[in-house]
Amino acid sequence: MKNGFKNFFIYLKGYRFLAVLSLFFALFSVFSKMAIPFVAGLAIQSINDGNTDISLHIIVCAIFLVVGSVFRYVFDLMTAHLGQKVIKKMRDQAYASLTRCSVKYIDSHYRGDLLLCLVNDIENVQTGLIAGASSLYEGVVQIAITIGFMFYLNWIMAIAVIVLTPLSILVSRFVAKHNSSYYKAQNAKTARLTAYSLESISNLETSRAYALEEDKEKEFDAINDDLRKANFKATFAVSWINPSTRLVNNIIYAALTFLGAFFIICNAEVKASLGLTAFGVGALSSMLSYAYQYMAPFNEISSVASEINYAIASFKRVDDLINCPKDIDEGTSLIEGEVDGLKADHVDFSYDGNRWIIKDFDIDVYKGHKIALVGPTGCGKTTIINILLRFYDPQSGSFIINGKPITEYKKSDLRSHIGMVLQDTWLFKGTIEENIAYGKKDATHEEVVAAAKKARADSFIRQMKDGYNTVVSNASGLSTGQKQLLCVARIMLMEPELVILDEATSNIDLRTELLLAQSFDELMKGKTSLVVAHRLSTIKNADLILVLKDGNIIEHGNFTELMAAKGFFKDLYDSQLA
Repeated sequence: MKNGFKNFFIYLKGYRFLAVLSLFFALFSVFSKMAIPFVAGLAIQSINDGNTDISLHIIVCAIFLVVGSVFRYVFDLMTAHLGQKVIKKMRDQAYASLTRCSVKYIDSHYRGDLLLCLVNDIENVQTGLIAGASSLYEGVVQIAITIGFMFYLNWIMAIAVIVLTPLSILVSRFVAKHNSSYYKAQNAKTARLTAYSLESISNLETSRAYALEEDKEKEFDAINDDLRKANFKATFAVSWINPSTRLVNNIIYAALTFLGAFFIICNAEVKASLGLTAFGVGALSSMLSYAYQYMAPFNEISSVASEINYAIASFKRVDDLINCPKDIDEGTSLIEGEVDGLKADHVDFSYDGNRWIIKDFDIDVYKGHKIALVGPTGCGKTTIINILLRFYDPQSGSFIINGKPITEYKKSDLRSHIGMVLQDTWLFKGTIEENIAYGKKDATHEEVVAAAKKARADSFIRQMKDGYNTVVSNASGLSTGQKQLLCVARIMLMEPELVILDEATSNIDLRTELLLAQSFDELMKGKTSLVVAHRLSTIKNADLILVLKDGNIIEHGNFTELMAAKGFFKDLYDSQLA
């Protein structure tokens, strides 16, 4: 818990004055509340002494009550305001880390788990650490002020309260000590359920196509049942804290009542020797009230402790995300128009260090050449693209541009010279024009239209109700081919020097593919291009075809040469025709 609070204070930077000010209001609020039992005790003692005029006592109590309520309102308001500011700052940093973290980090985590961390865990931090810490501070202040009043009224009873109360704390700590494991298990089960739900929703059509609805429901039910059991264990563990501490507190309260009664009935000489001459019925009433007020925060703290433990577990996940490995962008810049060619210099790569995906990949790619990468699934085609884009760096060797390894260039600058069209389309919610101009924010409307025409997308865009102002998204009613055409228009607008087509036409019908062929040729004219393709008929005009298998180049040449060689490539081509 100590480390959790220590790291949390980092996020209070910039809001510490507000935090300290809110703590002062909490102090004033608690003091006003704690002064009321003292004044009420004076009123009771006054009545016991025969003076029934307690109007002044009532007025003073009313003033403390109103002032305390106002201070409490301001404290709650400032705490809520502070909490929202800190949580917004934390969520902004978490999202920024997600956008800047390494691809390796993303690939090693469930998407649903990251989403849970960004939304649910941060909410837990707000309700647990911020609200809980405020309650904790208020409880500590109440304990300190109560001790002061108790020592003023009866120092012996005050010592008795202080000595006996740790029994309640020990019981609370003993019960809460073993709860963190339950919260960790609860978080893990919740993350698993979230990840499974996200995966199921994303692949709903596939599940239905294979008639797997019942199987998926059974799997979900099993995961949900695991979460139920984890939640029950955590809830059951928490439920022991309050009853245990309240039992101990009630025993202590009863003992204090008998002790206070003894001091009232004992003779004056004993009272004088102990310095308790003024201790009477009113003082006992105040003392018992303070004893209860002194023990009450421990009950609250024990209740809040479980929430804080849960929040710290959530905060640890959020803090890990914020401090996750970043995609470091250091190096020199590539000047526009400077890319002359590309070379792979004996590249070796493995994701886990055990199985090599790419082995001794070594080629020269000349400017303006179209290089095609073909081979069976898992042979390393897409991995080569990931290395070129520096989503991953190889264990040895490197891609070289203009005589320098790409690791010496800034990643952002390197990627700005590369345009990529993937098999999976991606559109964000916005107008068609905004989606096309995604890679070039300052593009004019005329430039967007020109790019759409090159991509053969202009005709279907103009047929839509609002044309280029039509709002679309990945979940919109556009066909896969239309989405792909918009993605192609996006890269047309960028006019990059290096072009990568990763299965770019695999989800497009033959008619659309024929429309795109000419535009791709125009896009790649005079530019270096890498094409990953399963449809071997689409790469007949490639300058060089590299046939990959198990991470090795087993054949290379143009289409005519490879067909004449009657090797692995010809077998692949013939199998597609068949």
